Amino acid sequence: MKKTSIMHLFTAAKNASPFDVNMAFDAGYEKIISYTNVTLNEIIPLTQDAIFSRSPSGLKQQALFFGGRDIQVALEMQKQARSAMFKPFECHTFSDPSGAFTTAAAMLAKVDFYLQKSGSGLGKEKIAIFGASGTVGSTAALIAARQGSTVLMVAHAGVDSMQAYVDKLSESYDVKLEVVDGSTESAKIAVLNEATVALCATPAGVRVLEVRQFAGSKTLKVVADVNAVPPSGIEGVDTFSNGGLIEGTQVAGFGALAIGQLKYVTQNKLLEQMLQSESPMHIDYHQAYEYACAHVE
Repeated sequence: MKKTSIMHLFTAAKNASPFDVNMAFDAGYEKIISYTNVTLNEIIPLTQDAIFSRSPSGLKQQALFFGGRDIQVALEMQKQARSAMFKPFECHTFSDPSGAFTTAAAMLAKVDFYLQKSGSGLGKEKIAIFGASGTVGSTAALIAARQGSTVLMVAHAGVDSMQAYVDKLSESYDVKLEVVDGSTESAKIAVLNEATVALCATPAGVRVLEVRQFAGSKTLKVVADVNAVPPSGIEGVDTFSNGGLIEGTQVAGFGALAIGQLKYVTQNKLLEQMLQSESPMHIDYHQAYEYACAHVE
């Protein structure tokens, strides 16, 4: 008899994300159970409860999903869960806090695809990230650094506080990241005159970059914005922008819905793949980026 497919959704936050619940249902999971305000020391016993209550065949139809608002917490939860498993008591795991892993993966896959048309790619670029301490910005930094990019983490509220955050991120994930000041108009212009790519992952509805700040840049090639709430984070980039040049510039732009479509496909298909796989799959931002790059157009 076919086992019921189950997703256990863990988050340290007060509420589980309705977005993640909808995605799991759409991917084919029949039962989704959420666990909120979960602490790290609860992950192993919760994982063992989940795996020991099903046969190995049933575990093929079971996944643990790690959400929340903190990428490091979600990744550590996933690591703890995997440490509690052993053959044949293993199930799938997927971390995607605030959708940041699949969103950042889609954004960078779009940018890389565009750059490759001119013989470049992320590994040859200098990428400035606005909103660098947020979930999407931080994930984008990790992905870009792993691809060989020079990554500039733009500080808007103090270089010292951003440096402390970046030091922790760099130490935890063994990546090289550089902090730059972006707190003033002139500081932003200086960053945009140095960067070849600018990513905007700031809070929704906040305009961060104006065309006048980058129209004269001799280095900038492409910008991307994940903000879907007006106004856009980058002037000249609307939600449907998909690599066209921003008016009055030679800079290409990608908007939230163009990125979001690839993000949706990436998350949906990876969730489906777990249900179809005979072996346990463990997915984080690495696998999300690989999938997005393979399916970008």
